Amino acid sequence: MSTATLTLPFTGYESLAQLRDDLKVRIHLGEMDARGQWQKLEPKWWELQRKVAAVEKASAGAVSEITTAGNLLIEELLKGYDQIRKAL
Repeated sequence: MSTATLTLPFTGYESLAQLRDDLKVRIHLGEMDARGQWQKLEPKWWELQRKVAAVEKASAGAVSEITTAGNLLIEELLKGYDQIRKAL
């Protein structure tokens, strides 16, 4: 799923994806201390991806509920990623 072509109501989705990608590279290059925290956040990232796909297919009534849940996940992921960034 390309973040460049998505038109989503989620606040901060694209910047979250960019932060995630940057952290993924840094962790891969050797910052092993962050790997445990990364592994805790990855299931939540994939949950968010499922919600993004659901928003793209959802009816107007369901979009509001899914958007709220997605924004909560984004907020939780941003906090977790920020903790990793500060640790690096």
